[in-house]
Amino acid sequence: MNEEVRFTRLEPEQRKALLIEATLACLKRHGFQGASIRKICAEAGVSVGLINHHYSGKDELVAEAYLTVTGRVMQLLREAIAEAAPDARARLSAFFRASFCAELLDPQLLDAWLAFWGAVKTAEEINKAHDHSYGEYRTLLAQALNDLALEQGWSDFDADLAAIALSALLDGLWLESGLNPTTFTPDQGVQICEAWVDGLQHGGRQRFCRASGVC
Repeated sequence: MNEEVRFTRLEPEQRKALLIEATLACLKRHGFQGASIRKICAEAGVSVGLINHHYSGKDELVAEAYLTVTGRVMQLLREAIAEAAPDARARLSAFFRASFCAELLDPQLLDAWLAFWGAVKTAEEINKAHDHSYGEYRTLLAQALNDLALEQGWSDFDADLAAIALSALLDGLWLESGLNPTTFTPDQGVQICEAWVDGLQHGGRQRFCRASGVC
């Protein structure tokens, strides 16, 4: 049976899911600049017209693929925190272990991340998707750090600023893993993040105090 005939018989959400899957495959293989609509169509086995029926162009399709990937990341992180012990330090440890799980360190996924990051400043739709997903990610991280500050009795601790710093550390580790996965092991990635939080607990938190006081 013709692939396009089979494709059009699928439910709309199924059709979109297949297009997202094809987009991710092309991003991993060709990068953002090389992942043309025609290549995505060939990967999905559909015509350009069928993609244009669902999306205004490549930027919107890639932006949705970005949100799909980040949505899965957020699901994994939230589940890890929810299943962790009730104290804030244990929830942060669970966050770190999930951040370096096999699914998130999959070389093909990291290739897609690199493509997304490379496209953020070149397309408005992708930039909006990035702002949304990173805002959601930093909010989750800031909440975990704020919970730790409350448990530790740190006054005037700027959890939002600390979340930016910790997010940058995690991004750097993911980027390094994507460029050379032999640089460090997942356990060492967790160890680096744990050491960063240890530093907060042993005086580093004072670097994240609001101007109104001292932690």
